[in-house]
Amino acid sequence: MRAINAAYRVLADSRQRAIYDAGRYLPPQATMVAPPRRVRPMVIVRNDDLTPLQRRVDRIVAVVGVLLLAMIGFYAVNVIPRSEQQFQAAVRNAAPPRQVVVPPVRGSAPRGDDDHPLATNVADRLRLDAGLRSFPGTVLVAPSSLAPFADLPILRLDATSQGIARYAVYYGDLTTGVATISGLIGRESFDNAAPHPPDCAPDADYCAGPGAGQTTRDPPGLELFRTAGLVEDYPAFVTHRVCCNGVFWSVSWFEPRANMSYTIDLSRNVAARFGSPRAENDLAAARSVAALATQLVRLP
Repeated sequence: MRAINAAYRVLADSRQRAIYDAGRYLPPQATMVAPPRRVRPMVIVRNDDLTPLQRRVDRIVAVVGVLLLAMIGFYAVNVIPRSEQQFQAAVRNAAPPRQVVVPPVRGSAPRGDDDHPLATNVADRLRLDAGLRSFPGTVLVAPSSLAPFADLPILRLDATSQGIARYAVYYGDLTTGVATISGLIGRESFDNAAPHPPDCAPDADYCAGPGAGQTTRDPPGLELFRTAGLVEDYPAFVTHRVCCNGVFWSVSWFEPRANMSYTIDLSRNVAARFGSPRAENDLAAARSVAALATQLVRLP
């Protein structure tokens, strides 16, 4: 600090700075003569002036710094790549979903091992998408001829197997209406997705209540359909919402054989094809929305 203060006193004074620069950069014959004013000499503090305790502390700090750098380098070179390799291997070698035998509904024909036919007529963008093909669960998509998806362009594809394994296929136009098919591994998302209208019994086949932003339930802005057999014999429910100057339909169901929860969401113009926003307890419209689920196909 003494050396720094001495240097600052020279550099902060324009006259002394000029003399210092002249002596440093000009030839000897051009060196300016120092003014009579006495300049304090610069004091340089050498390491030799450090106390033994200061030297010991400096050595300890240096050793700790070197050890930390070595540990960080070892972690980056060995631990991170190995963890990534183990994760990728676990994804590739993951056991198939646990097969659960679901008793068929009385009067229905028993199904085979596959609940949906293998995709043979789907858009190339779906069939060739790397994220959908590498998804660890069963991916269901709409065949090219299934309405309303057949009339809508594919807007976006999302698929991730890290964290919460989920995929989604978005069809349509954000300005007029969107149809979405999505799936998540496990049943938890299905159990948490059902809305809870006021005064709705857990086992009620139909419930209605106020929707988002509604202060009254007449007419209802939210309808919940849980009639048996909406999507074959799977646990399933259909919701009908009217809000935000639009109508929205969705069907959610869980397939135990694939251990997957699926949802089809329809909004605005796309949803309006299946039912008027003024209709109440329109079970026929709910069944037409739910029928889309049984017509989806599996990506190979």
